[in-house]
Amino acid sequence: MSAAVDVAAVTDVPDGGTLRVEVAGIPVCLVNLGGTIHALHDTCTHARESMSGGFVDGDRIECPRHGANFSVLTGEALTPPATTPLPIFGVAVDGGRVLVDPSPSHRHPFDI
Repeated sequence: MSAAVDVAAVTDVPDGGTLRVEVAGIPVCLVNLGGTIHALHDTCTHARESMSGGFVDGDRIECPRHGANFSVLTGEALTPPATTPLPIFGVAVDGGRVLVDPSPSHRHPFDI
């Protein structure tokens, strides 16, 4: 992870919960799945809603606006109305701090 950005303490992200942060001007949703932190773009690709306000169920996160589900692990859009995946970001933990790589897996359609 080349230019990782320190965004939060691990303890800031509750188990099974989310935390919205910004990485190089990009809104990012951190998700804690059983002590492992994941990072995905915070804006639903369908309705521009903040994913950090969504419901986490297993390794899925549900958009609070229209209920589209995305994989926390891959960003894949799992249920309609979303069809476009969410970009994901590399994450590392060092000394209790969450570090996020600012290079997403792919471009978010609203960032283009």
